[in-house]
Amino acid sequence: MVNKTLTKKDKKDLDDIWKKKVKNRDKWICQVCGKKLEGRSCHAHHILPKQMKGMRWDVENGMTLCPSHHKLGIFSAHQNAIWFFGWMNINKKKQLRYCINKIAERGRLIK
Repeated sequence: MVNKTLTKKDKKDLDDIWKKKVKNRDKWICQVCGKKLEGRSCHAHHILPKQMKGMRWDVENGMTLCPSHHKLGIFSAHQNAIWFFGWMNINKKKQLRYCINKIAERGRLIK
């Protein structure tokens, strides 16, 4: 098997496929507020950073959010990580556990 390095275009194409899969799985609905989204108001959020090896295109590492719950609001994944973790622990426990297990598998959690 040849180990091919992905080009910027390859990564962008894979990012676009990942975003579409996440949004389609979530039916284009913000998972926090339940608002039906369309176009650019529909964001696909990486729960764990996309720089984390093996997680960039993992659909379970994604969640559909409106702009307010993604980056803009005080209660958003990027502005308030502790609140978002707590929200996931109540509302998306299975998905959160999946992500935590992926971190643990890579030895990045201190016990």
